[in-house]
Amino acid sequence: MTPDETTLAYLWQEQALTTDLRTTDGRRLRVIYRGVWTHRRGPDFAGALLDLDGKLVSGDVELHVRASDWYAHGHHEDPAYDRVVLHAAWEDDLHHAVRRRDGTPVPTLELARFLATTPDQLPSVSLRPLGALGFAHCAPEIAAAQPEILHRLFENAGDNRLREKVARIQARLSGESPAQTLFWLLADALGYHQNREGMRAIAEGLPLMHLEVRLYALAPEKRFPMAAALLLGTAGFLPLSDAERGLVKLPARLWQEIEAIWNALEMPVGPARTLWRLGGVRPTNHPVRRLLNLAGLLATTHSGLLADVLELLVTVRPHRQLFAWLRAGPVPLGHDRAHEVIVNVIIPFALGYADWIADDRIREAAAQLWLELPAGRGNQLVRATLEQVCGPTPIRLRSARAEQGLLHLYHWGCRERRCWECPVAHLVLSRSSSPSA
Repeated sequence: MTPDETTLAYLWQEQALTTDLRTTDGRRLRVIYRGVWTHRRGPDFAGALLDLDGKLVSGDVELHVRASDWYAHGHHEDPAYDRVVLHAAWEDDLHHAVRRRDGTPVPTLELARFLATTPDQLPSVSLRPLGALGFAHCAPEIAAAQPEILHRLFENAGDNRLREKVARIQARLSGESPAQTLFWLLADALGYHQNREGMRAIAEGLPLMHLEVRLYALAPEKRFPMAAALLLGTAGFLPLSDAERGLVKLPARLWQEIEAIWNALEMPVGPARTLWRLGGVRPTNHPVRRLLNLAGLLATTHSGLLADVLELLVTVRPHRQLFAWLRAGPVPLGHDRAHEVIVNVIIPFALGYADWIADDRIREAAAQLWLELPAGRGNQLVRATLEQVCGPTPIRLRSARAEQGLLHLYHWGCRERRCWECPVAHLVLSRSSSPSA
């Protein structure tokens, strides 16, 4: 029976393959690291490391039932597949290498020839969840017996990640206004993974100063349609299609007002639609919705973006106040994304800005919020890294610091395969060599 692509993903993740691998063009193949499953957001496994006929190759791996699916799925025209270095297909029905968009041939491994187990026997193998980072868990005994130690380790790693963000923000502050830096960071965060480049281009092509000059000359009820027109129009989305309008529930008259404002402005269109990655993007992450989120935030400020954010930060309950602002407006942010904006934008920006202007009040408010902010629901990388460290029964995270620490461990350690430098590995080794361990 021919397996489906999910079964192939398990086969590849578990590396249930023989050791004498050869590509269809005869080259020896050794899988040093099989990469991490991407939940089908682009190539199936990202960040693989392969030994291909004695040459180290790093990149992505794409899986298919038939080799011809590469072309049937349009990967030969998709820039997201420009880093694919191995095409692993159950059946090679092409008998020649596929090619990436840039014309580079990608070697094919015909999986059916090199199985160490049959697909129907795969469930009997001890399977990790798809998306697992490694093959063996790092510290399941410590997680079960002394989770507090890992909590402290995660939070310390989160502090390291925060320091890196603050340093990058301070570098930006040396070259542009603080308000523009905050605006750029917000746009970047709202771009999520697929559309950060486009959102950054909007923030740079339509500076906050130009937006605020137009917005604050208007009555408050007129600011959102103006902000929406400027952002959507500059992004190349106006006029909107019916499908794009359906992404956000706004009255028909408001859509008409937004498009009428843009037509009257006679401004140049910014990034072409080709800059935006729309395939496979969830409706809540579509650039149209994210641009409207940004328009709502700008329209609901009273004294300007920078002044309002700092005022909310130094209130008695900044956590609640910032959430209320981020989740207000005609197109509010969801709870999880609002949490991410506070963690990844507002706190590091405030710390960097406070150091820049030597303001202890802002610094202390941001630092206190960092210490007190509870954990969110985390993203896939947080969950995968936590599972990798703790095993099948991960500890419960209590703080945003710990979540950020797991992301730091992933990006700095797991993704770079620097296990020998990882503080979790050092902890395990120190305990195993301790006489009382």
